[in-house]
Amino acid sequence: MGSGFTGAQGFSKLCFWGRALVPLNIRERRVMASRQELLSTLNFYQQTWCTSRSAYQLRNESFERDTLNLFFKFIRENPHCFNRSNIPGHVTGSALVLNPDLTRVLLTHHKKLGMWLQLGGHADGHPVTHEVAMTEAAEESGLNDLRFWGYEGDLFGRPQSGVPLPFDLDRHLIPTNSKDPEHFHYDVRYLVVAASEQLPVVSEESHDVRWFTFEQARAVTQEASMLRQFSKVEWIKKSLGL
Repeated sequence: MGSGFTGAQGFSKLCFWGRALVPLNIRERRVMASRQELLSTLNFYQQTWCTSRSAYQLRNESFERDTLNLFFKFIRENPHCFNRSNIPGHVTGSALVLNPDLTRVLLTHHKKLGMWLQLGGHADGHPVTHEVAMTEAAEESGLNDLRFWGYEGDLFGRPQSGVPLPFDLDRHLIPTNSKDPEHFHYDVRYLVVAASEQLPVVSEESHDVRWFTFEQARAVTQEASMLRQFSKVEWIKKSLGL
């Protein structure tokens, strides 16, 4: 007796989910591979940012470790973790954008949240978080010449893999709104450098987008995860003699 899937177009692999034999299409296979790649990246994050190798000023090793474990559990247990429709939460991607000499940071004043934050947003099903972060950074700033800061090679000796290492992870609660119930964002954060300190363009999601020195940035936000990001950048710079 045949399997029932012989000749089915678009399917190239079979997988057991419980007791049912379910075909995985190309997109599902890509999402599965991307989840594994993200888990692999987070393993290296564990070996670096979650250990004494990182000594930034606001370092809290137990917080880093506990946050990472929440990410591991969520990604492993939620096959649709990149989808906005996935409740109780979803993976998001964001970027802390720096000017070329790494002395200023680009922040957006978020319309819905009313806070100064790094740039970023929903993956909307796209399973590659660093691509999500870069796309959101470009769309929310209007800057078109951005690159990832490959700090991890010099700082942690990470082999070049083509996949940037996040510099921060944050799980935060999004309150109930007119569209969605209460849920969590599992935000994967990257460092991005602009080619020039050009004037940003305010998007429809923001009240304002503006360059700040780190001192100025600390004056407009006391949000713990923002202060942690600033502290990490300053530690990287000091460690690399920049």
